[in-house]
Amino acid sequence: MNRKSEGPPRPHLQDGMIVVYKPRGMSSKDVSRWFERRFTRIKMGHVGTLDPMAEGVLPVLFGKATRIQDFLLAGTKCYEFDVKFGTSTDTLDLDGDIVEERPIGEYTADEIQAICSGMVGDFTQIPPIYSAIKYQGRPLYEYARAGRGDEVPRDLLRKVVNIINFECLRYENGVATLKVNCSKGTYVRVLAHHVAESLGTIGVVTRLLRVATGDLNVERSVSLETLEGAMGEVAQYIVPLHDIRLEIPTWHAEDPLLIQKLKMGQEMHVEMKSFETGLIQDAIKRSSIKSLDHMILMDKSGQSFGIGSAVVQNNGRVAVRMRRGLS
Repeated sequence: MNRKSEGPPRPHLQDGMIVVYKPRGMSSKDVSRWFERRFTRIKMGHVGTLDPMAEGVLPVLFGKATRIQDFLLAGTKCYEFDVKFGTSTDTLDLDGDIVEERPIGEYTADEIQAICSGMVGDFTQIPPIYSAIKYQGRPLYEYARAGRGDEVPRDLLRKVVNIINFECLRYENGVATLKVNCSKGTYVRVLAHHVAESLGTIGVVTRLLRVATGDLNVERSVSLETLEGAMGEVAQYIVPLHDIRLEIPTWHAEDPLLIQKLKMGQEMHVEMKSFETGLIQDAIKRSSIKSLDHMILMDKSGQSFGIGSAVVQNNGRVAVRMRRGLS
């Protein structure tokens, strides 16, 4: 009896990250499923979520790299997007149903820029009803789809985000192209709605591009089509775990015995001078070191082996502990 052919073996993905360029029309989960169908089974996670209509940078983590997902999520974001004035939808983007239309007023790029500049700094946003923010354990979009959006006290879900830079790149024919650098959790659709409202009109997001998350930008990204054509050489697009940059301090441990004991879960006490010598982060002044909730632990070869914490003791020594392993 002939056994059914199972086809060629699937390629293997190593621990690390691929900076994917998510195309418009796919959900972030669709990108994960794309990898699941083509590679051997491995733990996987993506950094942040992009709506189906959005495109751009979507880092995908594999294996042990998923252990640093929360640190990558905390990074700043950069978006470029188009806002069409005079139209409003229930989702605040083109995926929704039109709920209102108005004549377009006489606006200028300078007027729009003045509004954008005024939003820089702390900005209080109320999440859109079509969002993944949860209320009583359910995402808001479930209430919206069930016609129960009025049951959600969205005003109580308001959140302060940080707008680092916000500019109007151009304005023509009723469409403004805007670019924003912002903290995590910022809803571009809410920013667009606020700009339109400040102009005395309504608006809808018609294009959304994530330019960067942290220091990972579109120039470093790779399309799924490119990956499809290089299945046997996909390793060239994987950023190894030890090369993934995090916006937290790094501490180099030189003593192999100390490293071994840290990996075993022991708290190790280190002389302040030795700790300072191994600590790398420009923003930290030695005289101000009291505690670090998170830092990358590296061995003398430059390989990261864990995420640790450090607390200065009363005797001046530093208590170092590994919180999660990476090796």
